[in-house]
Amino acid sequence: MALNPIVFTEKAVRSFLRYQLTAYPFYDERLHAQMRQLLSLDETRHSPLLKGPYISLSRPFRQGTTIEELVRESIFHPHMRHRIPAEISRVYGHQEEAIRAIHAGRTTLVSTGTGSGKTECFLYPIISKCFSLRDEGAPAGISAVIVYPMNALAEDQLGRLRSLLAGTDISFGMYVGKTPEREAEVTGIRLPAGSSLADYEARLAEVHREKRSETVHPPEEICAREKMRTPGRQPRILLTNVKQLELLLTRQRDVELFADARLDFLVFDEAHTFAGAQGAETACLIRRLRTFCGRETQESVCIATSATIADQRNPDAARDFASRFFGVEKERVVTVSEAYQPEVWAHKRVTPPLPKKDTGLLLNECVQAVEEEQEEGAAVRTVYRSLASSDLSAGNWSEALHAGLAKNEIVFRLTEVLASPRPLQELPVELEKKIGRSVTEAEVLAWLTLGAAARKEGRPLIRPVVHVFIRGISGAVVSFPEGETGPKLWLAAEDEIEAGGSEERSAHFSVTTCTTCGQHYFVTFLKDFEFSSRRPGGGELSGDGSFWQPLEEAQGGNRVVLVDQIVGGSDDEDLDEHERLAAIYFCRRCGAAHPDAVKRCRHCGAVGEPVLLYAVRQKGDNPGMLTSCLSCGSNGRRIGSNYREPARPVRATNVADVHVLAQDMVHHSERPRLLVFCDNRQDAAFQAGWMKDHARRFRLRALMAEGLKNGSVSIGDLAMHLDEILERDEALSRALVPEVWQVVRREGGGGRHEQERRKFLRIQVLREVTLSSRQAIGLEPWGRMKVDYEGLDPALPWIQENAHALGMPPEDLRDGVAGLLDYLRRKRVLHDRNAKFSPNTGWMGSRSPAGLPSPVGRTGWNKTSAQPGGTTGTGSPMVQRYGSYHNKSDGQKVGRVRGEYRILSGRLVPPSRGYRSPQTGPPQRIEGKAPLKSQRCLPG
Repeated sequence: MALNPIVFTEKAVRSFLRYQLTAYPFYDERLHAQMRQLLSLDETRHSPLLKGPYISLSRPFRQGTTIEELVRESIFHPHMRHRIPAEISRVYGHQEEAIRAIHAGRTTLVSTGTGSGKTECFLYPIISKCFSLRDEGAPAGISAVIVYPMNALAEDQLGRLRSLLAGTDISFGMYVGKTPEREAEVTGIRLPAGSSLADYEARLAEVHREKRSETVHPPEEICAREKMRTPGRQPRILLTNVKQLELLLTRQRDVELFADARLDFLVFDEAHTFAGAQGAETACLIRRLRTFCGRETQESVCIATSATIADQRNPDAARDFASRFFGVEKERVVTVSEAYQPEVWAHKRVTPPLPKKDTGLLLNECVQAVEEEQEEGAAVRTVYRSLASSDLSAGNWSEALHAGLAKNEIVFRLTEVLASPRPLQELPVELEKKIGRSVTEAEVLAWLTLGAAARKEGRPLIRPVVHVFIRGISGAVVSFPEGETGPKLWLAAEDEIEAGGSEERSAHFSVTTCTTCGQHYFVTFLKDFEFSSRRPGGGELSGDGSFWQPLEEAQGGNRVVLVDQIVGGSDDEDLDEHERLAAIYFCRRCGAAHPDAVKRCRHCGAVGEPVLLYAVRQKGDNPGMLTSCLSCGSNGRRIGSNYREPARPVRATNVADVHVLAQDMVHHSERPRLLVFCDNRQDAAFQAGWMKDHARRFRLRALMAEGLKNGSVSIGDLAMHLDEILERDEALSRALVPEVWQVVRREGGGGRHEQERRKFLRIQVLREVTLSSRQAIGLEPWGRMKVDYEGLDPALPWIQENAHALGMPPEDLRDGVAGLLDYLRRKRVLHDRNAKFSPNTGWMGSRSPAGLPSPVGRTGWNKTSAQPGGTTGTGSPMVQRYGSYHNKSDGQKVGRVRGEYRILSGRLVPPSRGYRSPQTGPPQRIEGKAPLKSQRCLPG
């Protein structure tokens, strides 16, 4: 069944809000409960992060003529019937109008909505013309240039051309920045000359069946630039973008591409993007291209498509644009807009009574029933009975639902109200005026959900379109209103201002949380505040004391980190006695700070009880910064010239929000395709790079998790598992390990490519098993991997002797040693016997600790701390090519134990204990479903 927009929106928004809740975890139950309530996880439509939803209805398009009729009229080449998918027997009315105009040689501007089939309006006439040229034996030369504003759109079109033109001898190609220069650089599967459409479809099905990411290239596709430039080999259809088209006309080596070009068609997709200066430059480019190809204005059919550029009330505006853009006469421009099918409703319609059951519950049941899509439709019939107080007829449930809703007065009136987009909250008021009874938002959504699921001849009764504007947390703050003892959380300062009005203003404190334990902190800025010694200093004198004025950071205010309680501490813990804290009393209204409790603020004069907070002592080298978490002790660190606190602001990162939202939308979509638009090229490039990098890291983690399903493995075996997968799938290898391909190509490398790939993958595995304890994203923090140490057993003589001497059980000592090794491992203090050591970075010892096993494959202990990819020496090939993946300032050697460095090295072995969280100390047995198993280990 097609995508239900109501169900899709509910699921995508709910998932995104859950991400917002988990991305900024509060250990404090008060703040966590407020965060959940503010995000409205139980009623997503009321979330302050959501604007909308706005609802509209997409009307069905009017049906046009048949494909056979277009062939009979010689508008289409006879072979088009065999190339157009069999399920398409007719074109829409607006498609027919555009096809006839293009066939007549008229400049055509198609302005219809997204998903209306704009591409077919120009693509079918172009292919039909190419068939005629093939039959005539016309010489090679570009017949059509199709220009897209983004490469993603061009690549999507390229996939469609492969299916339409495979086995036709009609050449096509895409010339963009990523197009390979030489044929040897083309990746994917190249079908041999003479391959048919059946060959292409069979090979493509095989790739999809095996879940490979390789591209299948039919012989008609020209993939390399050098071949496109070869005289007599130019593609008949060229896909490109504006920048590349300009370069093609500028660079001397590329001009051969347009030699003997016919330029029968010139197409610009998403024409509304060519406005202002860019539009003027593109208009000049069009004229240059025609002149270069020796074509007169009337000899090339110009086509533009857009979802927004035409105005049915003023078609001359679109004609004026096309006339100026393409340089043609206004009278020769045809504008094509949508034509709709008349809707058929029953003459006698019934208004259902007010549902007896809570409509919110009915909506949830409705969404679940439609999503399950049971063949008999029992759940849908039950929900319909509760909403309509009547039963559906027997037979196919979707067709019975269509017949039932066609007689429903509420659904009919909804189609009238939603002729244009309307906010959801306005619909109940409008419907109540029309039907004479109250209607809730949940009931409206339930009827829309059923209407989208109702089918007749495969077409839905109504097509709801849901417009939603969603944002991440823009910067959480707390206020301390009068009469409340604890902090009140707001997802943004603007929310508090809007809720309180102009008279009820409160001071705002930014919120940060510890990335390890979730301890919360408040941040403010004060004038002349200093707290690096025993007591806070600075401030201003008043008649009866001193105070610190609030002052914005931009105006020179000093940053102050505050806390109201320490999570995880004892209930009777006295913060006044804490050595790193000092009590400060803040005015609830203006945010001024006082060293003692005052009834009247010395800054603004407001009367009221001040709020008691505790300032955290700072260090002189990092003023205003939190040096370590008061709850878990996680330390901040300096990265270059910047200092990173152990706590981060509760503020969304745009690229991460878009990435998560995009993943959810793709996951819930029927077709896993999604276009992400950005405001400019710089944002688009950054977003694309960020998403690509994170996607490949998570893809590598997924492959590691697959390798751990069958039990414990060693570091080497896990790296080999990844290597075998990439060896079989070249496209996946290029996507996940592009650094290796940049170092050495696979062909003609004499095995060096495979060696470098194995080194790189081993580094990735080592990165995963050496994640810092403060890192929350990874297989081990998620409970999907457990690391253990071979040979570390309570029965070891060394364990037995020292446990007896210390008066403790051997198991506890074993866990203590494992905890120490965990600490060293997470500091990336490792010995990797496959690493190449420089003479300047380490030396090998020969004596192992009494009673402990020697590392596998060695007779002694490594007496230096080697960090993979980092401290193996600057001359290491891995450092030169892939760089160090850790900050060198964090590199630490193992502390001396009785005068020597000792590092345990071993293999991964099956786990004998439960999952060990990085923060929970000794391992605890976990009952229930076991996590995917790897083990706590150091590589061997």
